[in-house]
Amino acid sequence: SMVELDKASEPSGNSVRLPAITAARGSSTGARRGGLTRAQLSISVTPQMEGVEISVELTEGELERRSSWFPAVLPAGTATSISLRSSGSIAGMLQVAGVPPIPFGVQVGGSKSSQGEGGVNFVSAEHRQRSVVAGAGQLELGSGMGASGEGTVVEVSISDGFSAVMTVGIRQAKKKELTRLAQQQALVSAMEKGKYASLLAQITRSKMRKVPAMLIEQANRMLKSIVPTDGSFLTHKELGKLMRWRRVSSPSDGTEDSVVTCCASESCPCNDGQGQDGEICTVMGGTVQEALSGVAPGDVSSDKWLFQALVRAALAAPEGCVWKSGGKFLLSNEERNQSPTAIVNVLERDNLETDAGKGIRALIAYTEREYGFRVTAIQLNFHPNQKSFHKQHRDIYGAGQKGGINCTCSFMKCTGTVCYSLGSSRQVLCETMADKKSRYEACSEGCTGRQVYKWMHSGSAMHFNDPWNNNHTHGIPQSDEPSGPRISVALLCA
Repeated sequence: SMVELDKASEPSGNSVRLPAITAARGSSTGARRGGLTRAQLSISVTPQMEGVEISVELTEGELERRSSWFPAVLPAGTATSISLRSSGSIAGMLQVAGVPPIPFGVQVGGSKSSQGEGGVNFVSAEHRQRSVVAGAGQLELGSGMGASGEGTVVEVSISDGFSAVMTVGIRQAKKKELTRLAQQQALVSAMEKGKYASLLAQITRSKMRKVPAMLIEQANRMLKSIVPTDGSFLTHKELGKLMRWRRVSSPSDGTEDSVVTCCASESCPCNDGQGQDGEICTVMGGTVQEALSGVAPGDVSSDKWLFQALVRAALAAPEGCVWKSGGKFLLSNEERNQSPTAIVNVLERDNLETDAGKGIRALIAYTEREYGFRVTAIQLNFHPNQKSFHKQHRDIYGAGQKGGINCTCSFMKCTGTVCYSLGSSRQVLCETMADKKSRYEACSEGCTGRQVYKWMHSGSAMHFNDPWNNNHTHGIPQSDEPSGPRISVALLCA
């Protein structure tokens, strides 16, 4: 997979390919002057790496009589040159193994140019005299901003005039260049597959990793032509029907926490309920009311006020902004950015004084004040009914980690989570883990761990810290009983 790092000519159509560079094939306008040479070009190549293979393909011009073509493999650290001539123009392609062909020309075209009388001298595209082109085999993006693999970068420039010099440097790609190349490969792959969610995610990542704007624009045009499949987001009609406060439900019978111990052994370490000292996991009722005191109006319950405000914000956002992620739906902007600033901007898209914006700002302020945290990410989870769920997971506390294949967030090192519940009561399942991240040790191969089902009612908040998150997973299982709509506001904190 290959890419030119600076802007190239615009591709045509909707075909999925890396940005192509169209070779300029201008006709020679200089007449033979008694067989005299009109244009000359010296190409000097200095590789900074071993095993470089290079060749020149000419469409106009020829090799000087006393010169010879490049050897099959160039020596590293040594400049190797060839000389070309023509009675008119010189035009062709510089071919470096593993890198897209680089078109070049000397005195191409007959119009007057900024370089003086005659044609233009260029590399990569007309009117460009300097370019950086990179290429690589299949690269693998890491969980952060890095990539594994190798790539080649060609830095080329050409001088003005009839007697021109092209200087070519060849080196291994640097870390950032590899990341850009790997991201371009991922974007092209998403374009080929044509799936809305994956393409949107790769476009967002491509902007972060400085992929050429030309390809991103091509991907955006393709994205606009893709109609998201049914069920991949909540439409405004579905939001208005399903996310109504009058549908909110709570269990009629007991709501005590329930514990299921390890079935393999009564003495299993998982049954101790704590993998290490310092673990914190609590569910506190009435927290939303406390956090919104003085912000929510006094004639309505604070949890109902914020629930309805968030639904109104979702209805005001473009369709597709409440999108399916696993078994639940998330409200975010079109780029699915879940930073505090991005989320608040969605809630205040058309009005800086929206109730939703006020409410979320108040939750952020309360969390930072009460827990001594700094909120770094916000996840607004929409659960329309009992069929929705949030699969078992650990929250992402490590810098550079991703929340899934289509995650576009940039996570910081975090120390805790505070999650506020609005609407229908649902159970959260907290489950011990006995893996590399956990301090728990399995009692046997048949260890089933310990599960605790905690009820979260409207207005409650769940708080847990890094040690607990390492030793447990949490999630919202599907309910066997009918359940109304619920919104959870999860704040990831540093």
